[in-house]
Amino acid sequence: MALITKNGTPASSTEAPKIEFPCANYLIKVVALDIDGGFEQLVNCLNELVPDLDCSTITNNRSSKGRFISYSFRINAQSEAHLAELNVALKAIESIKMVM
Repeated sequence: MALITKNGTPASSTEAPKIEFPCANYLIKVVALDIDGGFEQLVNCLNELVPDLDCSTITNNRSSKGRFISYSFRINAQSEAHLAELNVALKAIESIKMVM
């Protein structure tokens, strides 16, 4: 499948897609151990770094064996630095194993 640029032309294989900031509806997924208080830790972190996030829009999906839970949410990403700061803060939560 070929990548298509914003103007509709095929992108070269060396040309990486660029994110333009601010970026509304930037999807983030987090995989964490399914522990008591894990969701509250996630929400506390997000409230600090993404104050305009409506936490009621966070969706979750438990693994088939119940050990892990994934959370998906969309933010208004302000910059690459904002995303990097959020990534570091989320990974600092012990129960979080992966941020995508």
